[in-house]
Amino acid sequence: MLKSFLHLIRKLSSTTRVFLALVFVLFNVFAVLRALPVNSRLPENREAHRGTYNRNVYRIFKLANKQASRPFFEVKNHAIFFDRNPGLFMFVAELFVRAGATTPLPNQLLAIGLWNGGLVLLFLWLLQLFRSELAAAAALGFVVFTPFVLFYSSSIHHEPWCFLFFNLTFYCYVRYLKEGQSRGWLAGTCVAYFLLCQSYWFYYMSAGVLIVALSLREQKFSLRDTTILALVPVLATLTTFLQVVYALGGVDAALFRMKDIAAARTLDMRIENSQWFPDRKFVKAYHIQRYPVTVRERIELLSGVNLTTLAGMAFAGVVLAGRDWWLRLRWLSLVIFAGVCWHIVMIQHTVIHRFAGMYGWFMWALIVALFVYEVQRALQPKRLATAVAALAVPIALCMLSRDYAPYLKAYWHNARTGESTVPARDDGAPQKKQPGKGGKPGSDTLSEDDMKE
Repeated sequence: MLKSFLHLIRKLSSTTRVFLALVFVLFNVFAVLRALPVNSRLPENREAHRGTYNRNVYRIFKLANKQASRPFFEVKNHAIFFDRNPGLFMFVAELFVRAGATTPLPNQLLAIGLWNGGLVLLFLWLLQLFRSELAAAAALGFVVFTPFVLFYSSSIHHEPWCFLFFNLTFYCYVRYLKEGQSRGWLAGTCVAYFLLCQSYWFYYMSAGVLIVALSLREQKFSLRDTTILALVPVLATLTTFLQVVYALGGVDAALFRMKDIAAARTLDMRIENSQWFPDRKFVKAYHIQRYPVTVRERIELLSGVNLTTLAGMAFAGVVLAGRDWWLRLRWLSLVIFAGVCWHIVMIQHTVIHRFAGMYGWFMWALIVALFVYEVQRALQPKRLATAVAALAVPIALCMLSRDYAPYLKAYWHNARTGESTVPARDDGAPQKKQPGKGGKPGSDTLSEDDMKE
């Protein structure tokens, strides 16, 4: 695998290499500065589209300290979160504390490394899928500068682990589809998919749907392969359930725990003797009526672009395919379904959490890649660079000026002076410091919203 990976990198053009180097430098400067303790205290870090630091860093570190305060073999829930969710990240956080970490920073630096690995794999599987450096680079550049990647780059929650294993899954699977369906790549897909499922619930279904979509795109759909891969989340669910059984001391208690959260997270129902906010409902008739608007808002918040823009690129990508429009529409429809399936099933979770739009990030990347690929096919080579620049430069400048530049400037100032400066708003005015919902930044205070995991 490493040999083929290096072979792909060596084959890249010098222009693509320079672009990738620039993107990774910009990302890592931002991510490392953001992870510094002085920048963890900013009020803006309490917002869903700015990484919710208390929820994704300090809460995990606090729970890891609680786990590590007991002898290792006395802890029964090393790799599950709140005794109900798969949580490989929680086990890693605990190991950092047991190794002597007194702050979450070492774990955050590991997380940044995981994001880097995931971004490299994202570029490579898109490159293999479209056979276009331009399409893969455009999608990577877009994803890197979304609020999702920029502001969750220092999270030690599930995000970096899911991102890495998701892209490893599809790197292996696309290689499997493209290279004679080698059994080794299929085995690699299964292992990576299992690790993805052990990192959290969010990609169990969407990854499976995307697997079918890509096999249809390559016209290599196989019922046998699909069945094999469909067994992976089933095995992962069983593994998680057995961990919950061990943690809670019995099958009945584990079944109750899982049913309780499943009923709540989907349609905000409560089973008999529910322990999850039994006297409170979060989804009202109003939320159901405006649910499509809520989903749109969630996606726009974390993607950083209007949903109409993504829809326009998807439509253009299908139309530019010409006679092959139906083939594009068929697999792209499944991609879109994969991107929103979490919202279709987990209605209450989507209503409660403003950050829920992140779970379809791969849909954004594939829409951008498809659009650029079809533009590349439609235009003459001598006009291609001009056309792509005309489209990409304004979008890139907008994204950099909106999210990247003002926050990087503040983070750098804070790192240099040791004093916290709040980033300016888009209009240049300083932000007012408003009390967050999650207690004081860096404190042990957990809000009610923090506990609605």
